[in-house]
Amino acid sequence: MNSTAIDTRPARFLWRRLAAFVIDCLLFYVAAIVIVISLATILPWTPRLFVSTTTLCEPAGPSALAERIDREWPLGKGQRRENQICVTSTAGAPEERTFVSTLIEAGIKPGQRSITLAIDEAANPLEIEIVKIARSVLDQLLPLFLFALCSAGLVARFGATPGKLLLALRLVQDNSELLPFVSAVKRETLRILPLLVFILLGAPLSTLLLAIFGSGDILTDLIEAITVFGAPAQVILLANFLAFPLFIILWWVFPFMRWRGQTIYDRLVGCRVIRKSAHRTTATTAASAS
Repeated sequence: MNSTAIDTRPARFLWRRLAAFVIDCLLFYVAAIVIVISLATILPWTPRLFVSTTTLCEPAGPSALAERIDREWPLGKGQRRENQICVTSTAGAPEERTFVSTLIEAGIKPGQRSITLAIDEAANPLEIEIVKIARSVLDQLLPLFLFALCSAGLVARFGATPGKLLLALRLVQDNSELLPFVSAVKRETLRILPLLVFILLGAPLSTLLLAIFGSGDILTDLIEAITVFGAPAQVILLANFLAFPLFIILWWVFPFMRWRGQTIYDRLVGCRVIRKSAHRTTATTAASAS
């Protein structure tokens, strides 16, 4: 007797989930911009979150820094160098100046390599400051946490974010009930875990490792990172560059390639994504049984 195995695992809804996430991000960004602009009209200061930055660059003139770069990063045949000073302006924050030196290679395989370092008004390199790194991390973390909290609140109240509602998806517990707020916060935080790890450990960890294993000079480490194969700075930056995509693949992509009914973060929280019609059917069945 022939028998057909029935797959009882929930569908992936990969493209629907991806589209819903994009819609949620766009709506959140638009709402945040409106709120920030509204606050800027009634407050004496402008919130830094979601405020666009403006960067203007101009050719750099002769300086001790440019001369040192010429010595330590000499030009080869068919190469030329362009030095620029870029000023980045952000509302509510002091201007930031950077020196960008780009080596341009002509010939059959044209290409370019650049190094960028923070400078002061006199075009002298600035030492890495822990306070600035912490501020940068905080500026990146706050929008993510706000997004997670907003999404969790909507999931706990309505069972879906606006994107999921538009695409007829619902997020429910394994018992088909809506997630409590605490569980929804946990789920939304775990969902963006790769971004959180990258922000918390990416630049800060690389800076710490460079301070321990690097030469102790920022410019020397930057030049070695793009010119000396196997230099400590190059290994550290390359490892950081490879670790983040690998984590993304393992956390976001691999579960959909070997689908077991839930993503990693959904399994940890005890929830699943279903279609709106399936949620109604389950609710109707439970009401009939009672």
